[in-house]
Amino acid sequence: MVGAVYNVGSLIVDIIVCVALFVALTIFFIRKKSPLLLVIYGAATLIYVVVAVLDYYFVLPITKAISQIIAIFMVVAIVVVYQSDLKVMFFNLTKIREKNAEFETGASDEELRKTVDEIITACQSMSKSRTGALIVIAPTAVANHILETGIELGATVSSALLEAIFNTRAPFHDGATVIKGNKVLAAGCFLPLSQSQTVSKSLGTRHRAGIGITEESDMLTIIVSEETGIISVARRGELRRFITPDRLRDILHETLKISTPAKYRSLK
Repeated sequence: MVGAVYNVGSLIVDIIVCVALFVALTIFFIRKKSPLLLVIYGAATLIYVVVAVLDYYFVLPITKAISQIIAIFMVVAIVVVYQSDLKVMFFNLTKIREKNAEFETGASDEELRKTVDEIITACQSMSKSRTGALIVIAPTAVANHILETGIELGATVSSALLEAIFNTRAPFHDGATVIKGNKVLAAGCFLPLSQSQTVSKSLGTRHRAGIGITEESDMLTIIVSEETGIISVARRGELRRFITPDRLRDILHETLKISTPAKYRSLK
């Protein structure tokens, strides 16, 4: 009798876990706008529950084994397909306390607007001189493992400083410069490269790194091409090229959540 009660309890727990998993997958796939995958995973979850129930009343070792293999395959598949989304989730879970937290609220809107102007000036200059650059704009926390790959600075952002960092004679010009608020946190940082197959093969390592960091965080990257001088912006894993100074100003104001002064509103 005790064994039967235990088996029934285990079965109920299994069903609850499957239902919870199905609800989580439903929410996830609705947000990702993937109705077909929702149907496929929903059907797989239903089949697994049915097999679990039938196995309780009728011993079905082969059917149960097959359903477990399918379940493992489905889990691995979702991890592979949505690895970028999982990276973002884990990044958000681990960024509670970072060593750059002192810069969270240190800059006023006026200082941020000046920072934006300095970044735009530097990008325009580097674009004209065909100087390659990779600038990371961090609206929130920056993972320590990113900062530790470069040289920490903590200097106020200026166009002269950015141009000096990316000067081809500078020791860390090939890396990324991380900006938070109105401070340059670090320079010469190494970023994870995007593994997306949708990225054009004509784009080099600098662009792939610029896209890669945005796939796993809420950061924005500005890339200046060394070959063409084209200014690009990457956000949420998507790259936009041929960014004009006015468009770059709008994007930075939006990212840094600062109000746009009247003299710029007429440009939109």
